[in-house]
Amino acid sequence: MPIEEILLYLANNNFTYEYVLIFFILSIIGFSLPIPYTLIIITNVYVFGWVGFFLVILSVPLGSLITFFYVKKFSNFIRKMKFFHKIFQNKLNNTIKFYNNIYVLIFIRATMPFFLASVILPLTNMSINKYLYITIIGTFSHILLCSLITNSVRDSIINYNDIVISWNDPRFFLSLIILFSFVYLGKKINTKLFNDNNKK
Repeated sequence: MPIEEILLYLANNNFTYEYVLIFFILSIIGFSLPIPYTLIIITNVYVFGWVGFFLVILSVPLGSLITFFYVKKFSNFIRKMKFFHKIFQNKLNNTIKFYNNIYVLIFIRATMPFFLASVILPLTNMSINKYLYITIIGTFSHILLCSLITNSVRDSIINYNDIVISWNDPRFFLSLIILFSFVYLGKKINTKLFNDNNKK
């Protein structure tokens, strides 16, 4: 089946609540694994519209909670891995001030790759309540922007019954600009933070 037909079918689907439950469970598992979480967001929202948005909002903290528990369980092993050892050498989590700044932590959660942040944050001996709070607040803007873009594309496909993107829809291009700006700014700030602290 051509990809165009698959996209049209998914956009115009009439899936029942059983499929919503299946996607919800799969999303929780997906968010606990090193899978690009933007892809999971787009899939849910494209198939279920704004229902998919709420599926993601609920499954993100649950999936990251699974990561939290297995990172805690295998924390000693993970810390010995070359990448994480470099980050946490010389007790980085106790010496760098931003690890105690809730606003910076939320920003890091919002801009750092989702799974990487899900692994690093529990290694800072963060409480589970703080971890969930940072995850929910830090990921909301990204989920909302991706949902706005995806829903705009989905609505265009449903209206035209063809793979068409409505470039006149402000939801699409404004959300896209904000999203790319946010990612670019986040990478710049994260790079500066880690480079500055590595020099100390």
